[in-house]
Amino acid sequence: MLGDLLTQAGVDKSSSVHVTGPAGLAALLWFCRHGYDQVGLIGAGRCPANDCDLLLAPQTCDLTALAAMLDHGPHPRPGGVLIVQTPAPGAPAANRRDPVHALLERSGYRVERCVRGHHRDLHVARRVGAAPLKSAA
Repeated sequence: MLGDLLTQAGVDKSSSVHVTGPAGLAALLWFCRHGYDQVGLIGAGRCPANDCDLLLAPQTCDLTALAAMLDHGPHPRPGGVLIVQTPAPGAPAANRRDPVHALLERSGYRVERCVRGHHRDLHVARRVGAAPLKSAA
């Protein structure tokens, strides 16, 4: 599933990938085992690295943790992709916008896909300000 999600987002094995957070080591190993050439583990603190094609936060982040990461953590380059998990919000109220999507958009991301699960959601968002990575086939 992750491989298909990455392909749809325009991320391939030559893309620059940064993994962040406490669950990052397992994700880093997954990328290495699947032939991704440019993968690095990035600390969750303030980080000037804004040059990756993909930033993956594999652990589940609540809204507060996600906001802190967006404010103080690493970012993909403009046009790059962020993939993050959040707890499933439950049934949304009528006409209520997903608070994760609203936070991502306020932080300069355009949500491209949201995979809803029973206990957590997976959000794929592109950092705005430049053209997309590559067109997915």
